[in-house]
Amino acid sequence: MSRLFLHFYLFISLVLVGVGWTVERLWQETQSEVPPWVLLVADNLAGQLSTQALPAAKLSSDLAATLLPAGSILWSETELAALKAGQVVPLFTRDQVFFYAMQQGNLWQLGPADLAENTVPSYWFSLLFLGLLAVAVWLWLWPVARDIQKLKQQLSDPKATATVPVRSFIAPIAASFEQMRQQIQRLLGLQREMTQAVSHELRTPLARLSFALELSALPAEEKQLMLNDVKELEQLVDEMLDYARLESTEPQLKLQHVDLSELLQNLVEKLSALPGAAIELQVKQCCVYVCDGHYLERAVQNLLVNAKRFASNKVVLTLHSGTEAVEIWVEDDGPGIAPELRAEVLKPFVRLDPSRQKGFGGFGLGLAIVCRVLEWHKASLSVGESQAGGASFRIKLPLVP
Repeated sequence: MSRLFLHFYLFISLVLVGVGWTVERLWQETQSEVPPWVLLVADNLAGQLSTQALPAAKLSSDLAATLLPAGSILWSETELAALKAGQVVPLFTRDQVFFYAMQQGNLWQLGPADLAENTVPSYWFSLLFLGLLAVAVWLWLWPVARDIQKLKQQLSDPKATATVPVRSFIAPIAASFEQMRQQIQRLLGLQREMTQAVSHELRTPLARLSFALELSALPAEEKQLMLNDVKELEQLVDEMLDYARLESTEPQLKLQHVDLSELLQNLVEKLSALPGAAIELQVKQCCVYVCDGHYLERAVQNLLVNAKRFASNKVVLTLHSGTEAVEIWVEDDGPGIAPELRAEVLKPFVRLDPSRQKGFGGFGLGLAIVCRVLEWHKASLSVGESQAGGASFRIKLPLVP
């Protein structure tokens, strides 16, 4: 960052000095330069005065003639020699020009003539300075903006490497980003490996414990409670392995045309045997969408299982087909989700039931799996309140070519 700051500081300093000096020189040249028409008028006057005497001379330029004392103006040697040679010498004020001629030892002043229409306004030089400064800054910032955009595109691609040209001003920043990304990927990989290893290692002792309980002489009621706990642990291990597999990498989706109305109908029939509230399907028209039917069905199934678990009387599954997106709504008439907790429920291992009641079940991974599947499909999930007062989960599938 210090290199970038130092380079920009030196660049701005040099640009200010260079552009300021250039504009100042242009301004001085325009101020000191004699307009061409002034020289033409001076030559014309000299030709007329060579044959006519002032003040009786009739000049075509219609300039007033005034007799001045011979020593009233301090001339340079060049100007004095020109006057003695019969030439007409122009002298300038801020916005006027006077012509001087010498006849028979008398100094005559002709004019003045207006210069307002022949001078360059000073604000044009200010605009020129600002324009040159803007162009110089743009030439410096454009490569930086180009490299930043390139770095942004590379960071959005998990398989790309965050690199920019070595001579780029943001090369150190790109190197730091790449190092940080590699470290994050390494930590995530270690976390996934640990989750999978622990889950696999838990299977063997759980199997031994279940077998020992079956052979034990414990009372039937107590034995059943312990077997239920073992079964719950096995389900947790299976769900952790499933979530770790989905988080490990993005699979090769088998995209195909899927009839969503038929998919939802089959899903409702499959889940009707589960305990809980009944599912009511509302489909207005047939809808075909390009997606991976297996994973999308898994995501909707997780939402329906959660809705059946918390609903009081019914769950409403609705399919909406619009011009820009296809939406799938899962609504229930249960207790709902507080607004401040709606973002939390989408995170792994987050459950809104602190008592861990058996009636609710679940381990807080179902919605996290839904978010992962929708991320693969470039879709989104929003949590709100249903018309019945319960929770509402809305999947938005974009219509892309």
